[in-house]
Amino acid sequence: MKFILQAAVEGELWRLIGPNGKPPGLIGILPENAVTFIDNHDTGSTQKISPFPSDKVMQGYSYILTHPGIPSLFYDHFFDWGLKDELTKLTMVAEIDEKIIVKIGPKMDLGNLIPENFQLATYGEKYKEV
Repeated sequence: MKFILQAAVEGELWRLIGPNGKPPGLIGILPENAVTFIDNHDTGSTQKISPFPSDKVMQGYSYILTHPGIPSLFYDHFFDWGLKDELTKLTMVAEIDEKIIVKIGPKMDLGNLIPENFQLATYGEKYKEV
């Protein structure tokens, strides 16, 4: 999921829907067994082996916190990058039971796609949650 999501935030949004119409990979098949992450000690941190694009980290978290699977927050992002407050706010509104809408990517105008009973919960650089 990490690498598919990385490609998606770089413009290949079509990758977020698998051939069965569900999210790709294990989260579309057995979400209760899938641990999702943006980076970990093998990819980010000092390793720097295919790290998630630093300017799109919050878009990635917005996705994994509102989709099937067991999301994990990377220690470095939470403590060392100064994202503790933003990630804490994001985790407080993240739900998967159709009570939240997530928008990631460059076009932030959601127009009339938001039901009237929904309100903006949180937002940041190229992501919104309502």
